[in-house]
Formats: sequence, structure tokens, C-alpha cells
Amino acid sequence: MDISVLRAVLPAKMPLVNDHPDVAGLLRDPAMLAALGPALAEPFADLNITAVVAPEARGPIVGALVAVSLGVGLILARKDGQNHPGANLSIDSDPTWRGRTQRFVARSFDLDRADGDHDTGYGSDTGYGSHRGLIVDDWITTGSSIRAVRDLICKAGATYVGASVIVNKATPATLATLKASTLVDFDAIMDTSTSGPPKESEPNE
Repeated sequence: MDISVLRAVLPAKMPLVNDHPDVAGLLRDPAMLAALGPALAEPFADLNITAVVAPEARGPIVGALVAVSLGVGLILARKDGQNHPGANLSIDSDPTWRGRTQRFVARSFDLDRADGDHDTGYGSDTGYGSHRGLIVDDWITTGSSIRAVRDLICKAGATYVGASVIVNKATPATLATLKASTLVDFDAIMDTSTSGPPKESEPNE
């Protein structure tokens, strides 16, 4: 599905649950699931991305679709407290839409080599900066999560290229600062979507 076509149909395809856009509901649609990866990848297809970096919680789901489309690997930025053996980088976000900070953790050896050869172990002194990372997430509001993961990428010595997100509720200034591309605006969804079953999910930051 062409990205312009997807952007046109997304507001009507996104279900509302308790008067809120439900990304989990969107992922139930097999046609939308197949279209999301290529559409989110398209704006960055010619920018030599070597890895998709995805923050929890739903970032890794959408990020995997984009990584497959770009033919690159997927790197997780996990929320602190989750099992992530070897995590040796951490950073605290600015307050999210919930008003609380969130600590993300990552592994430097995931980011230090573009060829997938990580047998040098935890944070090798060689190869840092080889990855060109694209952050993928389902939602952007304050930009705090993407900003924190961007800083993790840079902390590892890799290159942050931009972010690709499904739903936009951020200001133009936030999008510009984070070099973020989005597929659909929150307001467009609210104008056209219909209500669904009981609430399943909350937005990311």
C-alpha cells in the first residue's frame, strides 16, 4: 500500500476505545499490519539506516516491521526493571505525558557494530559509531521517550538519524527537533474513528 494511501485511510481504520485511539486494535487488521512497516520505513529508505532502535512497550512490535522492511536488525531500548541481560547504558527521560520520568536501558554492544558481529562482548572499544539508528514507536506526544532513546544511541557513539511514528500528538517544534516522521495526526483520528470494545492500551510518549 502506498504511503499516501495509508495516510488517507488510517484515520478511519484506527479504532477508538473509551474515546481513545487504540494502536493495539489497529494491529489486529492484517492489511494494516502488512502496510505499516513499509510506510514507516519509506521516509528513511535512502538514509543508510543500519539498525532500528525501539523503545518499550509497543515500539519493538512496530519496530520489527520496519526493520524487516529496511533489511536491518532490531535493537531494544527496554524500560528499567525488565530483563535485559548485559544492559550497560541507561538514561532517564524527561517527564512523559503521565508526568513521570522513565528510565530506559540498552546495551552498547548492540550499537557498536553494523555487521552483527558482537563477540567482542560488553561495550567493545572498537567499532563504536558504526550504526545509523532509526527510532520507531507507535506514538509521540511530549517526545520524551524518543528523546531519551536518541540520547542512548548517541551515548553509545552511534548516529541518530530520526524517528518514525504511527500517531502524532506532538508539536511541530518537537517533531522538527527529533527529525520525526509520522503517519497520522491524533486530531484526524478523533474526527473519523468509531468506538470499540473496552480499553486495551495507553499511548506511549
